[in-house]
Amino acid sequence: MQASHGLELVSVTRFPLLRAYRPALWPRVVPELDRAAGELAQQQKGHVADSATATVGGERARRYDIDYEHDGEALVERIAFVLRGKTEYLLLCRYERGGDTAACDRLLGTFTLD
Repeated sequence: MQASHGLELVSVTRFPLLRAYRPALWPRVVPELDRAAGELAQQQKGHVADSATATVGGERARRYDIDYEHDGEALVERIAFVLRGKTEYLLLCRYERGGDTAACDRLLGTFTLD
């Protein structure tokens, strides 16, 4: 699911996991998620400007802000990984650096799992 307006974008993508995630695995999962966020930042030729553990959809999640430039525009992609059972949810929103984060805040604040 995706919606965009100009440079702004919000999306949710589901990916299957090979093994079921359990909350007890969190300490082992965090370094993997940190590494994945770093790889996404490299793909954008940017860097992870902020990372935190947050609650999204009632689940513990990892959230990252990736700063990068595209066509002369300073942008931020805020991503969050939410894991439940055999599904990974990738929540993504993009906005101009220093701009309005309302769409991102709404996405992370209202996302719910089935």
